[in-house]
Amino acid sequence: MIKVAIVDDHALMRQGIKNVLNLNKNIQVIIEAANGKIFLDELNNEHLPDVVLLDIQMPEMDGYETLAVLQDHYPELKVIMLSMIQDEFIVNNLLLRGDAAFISKTTEAGEFLSTIDKVFEGIIPAPKRIRDFSEKSEDNAALITNKEMEFLKYCPTYLTYDQIAARMLVSPKTLDHYRISLFKKLKVQSRSELAGMAVKMGFGKTGF
Repeated sequence: MIKVAIVDDHALMRQGIKNVLNLNKNIQVIIEAANGKIFLDELNNEHLPDVVLLDIQMPEMDGYETLAVLQDHYPELKVIMLSMIQDEFIVNNLLLRGDAAFISKTTEAGEFLSTIDKVFEGIIPAPKRIRDFSEKSEDNAALITNKEMEFLKYCPTYLTYDQIAARMLVSPKTLDHYRISLFKKLKVQSRSELAGMAVKMGFGKTGF
C-alpha cells in the first residue's frame, strides 16, 4: 500500500486528485492539507506518507519552502511537485538536482498514477516535454540553489536588496552573488526580469 499526502490550497483540486488516486486500490490518502505549514503540523513520525503530492504555489508556506523542510527533517519522504505551469527551466532544475519529481495538474489520470508508482519505487520520471528540453539544453550544470530560489521569490516585492538580505540573514555582498548568478543562469539583466521569472513560477508579491 502506497500512503500518500495531498498538499494543495484548492479544496476542489485536492478532491479531484483524491478521486484519481482512488482508481488505484494500492494507494491510500492519509493526509490532506491546504498549505505546507498545515501539512508539516499534521505529520506524525509513526504514520508518515510514502509519497507527498506538493503544490508549488500556496499561501503561507509554498511548495519550495515545504520541500526544503522535508529535505532537512524527512529526507526519506518522496515528493512530487504539482503545478498548472510547466516551465521547462524550473522543472528541469528540480529534476536534475534530484529534489523531487514533477506532475502537471493537466496530466491524464493514467500517467499521474504511473508517476506515483515510479516515484514510490525510487524513480524520478521526467515529462516528455521536459525530457525534450533537457536533451537540447546546454545549461544543465547551471542549477538554481535553494538560496538563489529564496532570493528569486523576493524579487517581485517592494523590498530593497538590503532588506532582502536582512530577511535571508545574509550579507548584501552575498546577496549580490545570488543576483549575479541568477542573471547568468536565467539569462536576464535586471531585477524586473528576475521578478517576471518569479511570477511565472507562481510567486506573487510577498514579503512586504
